[in-house]
Amino acid sequence: MLRIGRECCPYCRRSNIQVSDPESLWEELAVLLLLRPVRCCDCGHRFYCPLSVPIPIASAGTAESMKATQQADSAEEDEPR
Repeated sequence: MLRIGRECCPYCRRSNIQVSDPESLWEELAVLLLLRPVRCCDCGHRFYCPLSVPIPIASAGTAESMKATQQADSAEEDEPR
């Protein structure tokens, strides 16, 4: 399902979001619909945001820390309880 947020994440409702690099052809073509892929820095979900909304561009350090956080979260989910 296509999730579109304006100034906050539609999953966690926080406003700590950054522009994300396109990962598929659909995301490349989304610009024709005036949408761009973004990622929530708090929960890690990806969604789309209108091009008219100003969003900070992710820096290399932020992207690396996001990947580390996601890997740690997935490792915690894999652990038996």
